[in-house]
Amino acid sequence: MGDDTHTSDLPRPFHDDWSRRRRPAARALWHWHSALVAPTVPQDRDPESFFDEERARAEAGTLLCGVPDETASAAYEACETHSLPLDWLGAQVEAARLLAGETRFEQADQLDTFVRLWAVPHARLLAHLADVTNSVQIGWVDELARGFFHLGHLLRLPVDLEHGCLFVPLEELRQYDVSVERLRTGPVSEGARRLLWKQCVRVRDALQRGRALADDLGIRQRYALLRYWHGALALLDELDRRDYDLWSAPIELSRVRRLEVYLLMLFGRR
Repeated sequence: MGDDTHTSDLPRPFHDDWSRRRRPAARALWHWHSALVAPTVPQDRDPESFFDEERARAEAGTLLCGVPDETASAAYEACETHSLPLDWLGAQVEAARLLAGETRFEQADQLDTFVRLWAVPHARLLAHLADVTNSVQIGWVDELARGFFHLGHLLRLPVDLEHGCLFVPLEELRQYDVSVERLRTGPVSEGARRLLWKQCVRVRDALQRGRALADDLGIRQRYALLRYWHGALALLDELDRRDYDLWSAPIELSRVRRLEVYLLMLFGRR
C-alpha cells in the first residue's frame, strides 16, 4: 500500500525480541504495519470504497490490492499459526485511510480514535503473540501503544510534516498560537515549547499507565519492554534538556545515557 521510508527510523518495540519460533511472526506483523504507512489509492478508485474493500479483504485473510502479496501472506500465516485475530489487521487498514494524502486531526479525540485503530491493534497482536491476553494486561498494552506512538511522532515531527502528516491536534496548535509552518521549520518559540511540553505529558502519562505490564512478562519480553520504556523517558528528558528544539539536530541519547538506560533496565525502577 505504500513505501515506509519516511518512518523507517521510528523505534520498533518487539520487532526482534523474541524466541526463534515467534520472531518470524513478530516481523511479519511489523511488515504488515509498515506496509500501510503511506497508502496510495488507485486514480480510478473512490478512496472510501477502496479502503472498505481492503479492510474486508484483510479480515477475510485474502490478498489486498495495496499490500505486497508476500507481506500479506506472511501476516495471515502468523495469525493462523498463533491464533491471532485478523480483525486487528483490518483495523490498521481502516486507520490507513487517514494516511492517504495530507493527515490532520482537528481535535484530540479524533487523533485518539486514529491511534486506537492504528497503533493499538498492532500492539495487541504482538501482546497476544507473547501470551498477554487478559483484559487488565491488554489495558496496559493499549497505553504503551499510545505512549510509543506519540513519542515516535513527537521526535520526528518536522520530518512527518515534510511528508504531509501531523499527529498533534490542530486545536492545540491554536491554543498555543503555533502555526503548522513553525512546526515544520522552527525555530522553537515559547508557544511551541508549551505545545511540545503538552505532548510530552501525553507520552509520559501513557507510559506510566502501561508500566505495570513489565511485571507480568517473561524475562525476555520484560527486559525488552523495560529497555524501551526507560529509553523513551530518557528521550523525553533529552528533549526537555534541549529546550524542545526539534530542528537543530535529531534527539538522540549519548553513550552515557544509553548506559544509564541499560542499568535501569537491569536494576532500577524509575
